[in-house]
Amino acid sequence: MIPIVALLKPSGEQLPAIEARGRDVVVTAGAGTGKTRTLVARYLSVLTEVDDLRSIVAITFTRKAAREMRNRVRQAIRGYLENGGPDPAEHGRWLEIYNALDAARIGTIHSLCGEI
Repeated sequence: MIPIVALLKPSGEQLPAIEARGRDVVVTAGAGTGKTRTLVARYLSVLTEVDDLRSIVAITFTRKAAREMRNRVRQAIRGYLENGGPDPAEHGRWLEIYNALDAARIGTIHSLCGEI
């Protein structure tokens, strides 16, 4: 498992959504079941494979949920950087990602359509 994702301690039920590639993923479940944690873990996992932060689109239903997801991504990266997570070669890359998170495409369908 990717080290930054492992810090989020995903369950076995969450792993398929986190690790799926080559297709879109929809996560549906009741309140408090870990949907946001699953999506954050997936987002971080995909970030390890791409060079352009803006090539990833994460869509939520509400601005509040989008803000929460962005904050959790930021928090996970900050924790990873502060706790000696990445090796020195990767540290700079994760720091760049952290600093660029305001430009990440994490939002509602309306905000994505408005951007397009």
